[in-house]
Amino acid sequence: MSDFDAEMLLERATLLGLISRDQANEARMDARDGTVEGIRSSLTRKQFLTSWQVDRLLKGETTGFFFGGYEVLFHLAEGTFARVYRGRKQGSGEPVAIKVLRQRFTQDPEAVERFNHEAEAGMKLVHPNIVRIIDYGAQDHRHYMIMEFVEGSNLRDFLRFRHRLEPLEAMPLMLGLARGLQHSLSKGITHRDLKPTNILISSSGQAKLVDFGLATIEGDERKMAQAHGQRTVDYSALERTCGSQKGDPRSDIYFLGCVYYQMLTGRLPLPEVEADDMLAKMLKRSFGAIKPISEMDHAPDPELCRIIETMMRIDLSKRYQNMNDVVRDLEAHYLEMTGQAAPKEEVAEKEEFDIERLFMKRRFEEAVAEAQAAEVQASQDDDGEFEIGTADRATSEAVPFEVPAFRQRRVLCVEAQDQIRDAFRKTLSRMGYRVLIVGDAELAADRYREDPVDAVVFDIDGLGSNAIESFIDMYETAHEDGRELHALVLLGPRQGALASQLPRDDRLVVLTKPVKMKQVQDALSQLAPAQAG
Repeated sequence: MSDFDAEMLLERATLLGLISRDQANEARMDARDGTVEGIRSSLTRKQFLTSWQVDRLLKGETTGFFFGGYEVLFHLAEGTFARVYRGRKQGSGEPVAIKVLRQRFTQDPEAVERFNHEAEAGMKLVHPNIVRIIDYGAQDHRHYMIMEFVEGSNLRDFLRFRHRLEPLEAMPLMLGLARGLQHSLSKGITHRDLKPTNILISSSGQAKLVDFGLATIEGDERKMAQAHGQRTVDYSALERTCGSQKGDPRSDIYFLGCVYYQMLTGRLPLPEVEADDMLAKMLKRSFGAIKPISEMDHAPDPELCRIIETMMRIDLSKRYQNMNDVVRDLEAHYLEMTGQAAPKEEVAEKEEFDIERLFMKRRFEEAVAEAQAAEVQASQDDDGEFEIGTADRATSEAVPFEVPAFRQRRVLCVEAQDQIRDAFRKTLSRMGYRVLIVGDAELAADRYREDPVDAVVFDIDGLGSNAIESFIDMYETAHEDGRELHALVLLGPRQGALASQLPRDDRLVVLTKPVKMKQVQDALSQLAPAQAG
């Protein structure tokens, strides 16, 4: 850590444009002790800066806070090739994800070309089930890509919690992915890296394809894989096995079938193989030995088994030849699953049909409720509240074109500490909850009064002396309105005595720190399972 004093910290943040002079003065007045820690606490508590930003400032960093008019807030994820950050557009505050090429690749022309090709390919793909690329460029010798922010988790992490999905639950997700791939292939862009980590499940239950980076690489794919640690071997091995050419759209169809297989069975059709030698990995693959889904535990109905097994045929002539046919069969089967299928002769007479219109009536009330919730959220944004999944709000225009995935329970997390907020946001979203974050106890009580949620996580530690009164106000509001408040209350190590002030209620769980995230997960699963029945 650099030898920063409090004034140097405030001055550096101001000069870099991270905070205004007024915000610096407000933090200075709030932290009366004048220490670095006091200023740090004030800046993060008032949400002027994030902990990630303060840490970088204290290390003496002067770059990496902004890319192309977007501010970096905190680190989200990383891979061999790039890091991904949560960010927002300066001025509007629009949430985004910012993908930044790792420093060690900035002098590698092939790596830079691949990164830029990924951005260019992504900008051509505008579809609800594909993560949108907004912009790309270079700043301070760093290459970046601005992407749509999707609050939620990737499919691999999602399935770690859910293990597998029921067919009726998985079908809307699969339909979305199939339509997204149908769109990309119609533009002449194959994915070439379809796997659960490259599929995002938003907090609103929408599936989105991400990372088309391998789609536009020119030259030797194996060379790129070896140089940058990208696992492209599955495609190469499949194409060697079935005799197809590199870039054949039917390879994407095969691996989309593998994704569906895993969603329904909880089992990987192609187990991961650890090997340094890329050719050795290929030879260890045995596509012909995959057990048909119809013979697996939890196999779906015969028609859905037929669709998936046709997607995964090794014989190219027996596999689906294009994504239009896949989407057609999935749509028709979903109508049958939901009891909305038209007579077969009627379907046969129409070459194309729009199944979403059949769901309009059922979705209308849900969309209205979501829009009302969005309006409440928008009116409170100036007060510092942050809601997970705002980037995926439904609009009235989108109503006829959405297939509902599942109804999520909403959890309001009342938390003042940045790191814990981030942990709640990521963990609870992965569990399948729709998460709302508020950093002020009184604001949380007001929010609950206006828009009740299914469960509350209320961390009294760090929220101030009036926090417990705010929670009791929330509890009493619920009972006055004839509702049950399902809540997890967290107390600090020296706040155990406060437990006696809390109501005695089976729907109220109280934990005293130190608390592990697993305890929070277990308590929430008991109070309000992620999906409503």
